[in-house]
Amino acid sequence: MNEIWANRLAAGTQLWSDVPFTRKSGVKTVLKSFVASGVISSEEYESITGEEYEAL
Repeated sequence: MNEIWANRLAAGTQLWSDVPFTRKSGVKTVLKSFVASGVISSEEYESITGEEYEAL
């Protein structure tokens, strides 16, 4: 489920505020892996989560 949320956030079809609280930590981990693999930029991570990007 975390990856599904991360994919939807990266695609812009969902908002961070819609992610259930119990999923946010796991979704952040997936989003960080997206940054590491070049799927999204660190700026996009920050725009999605509202938090500064810190590498894994």
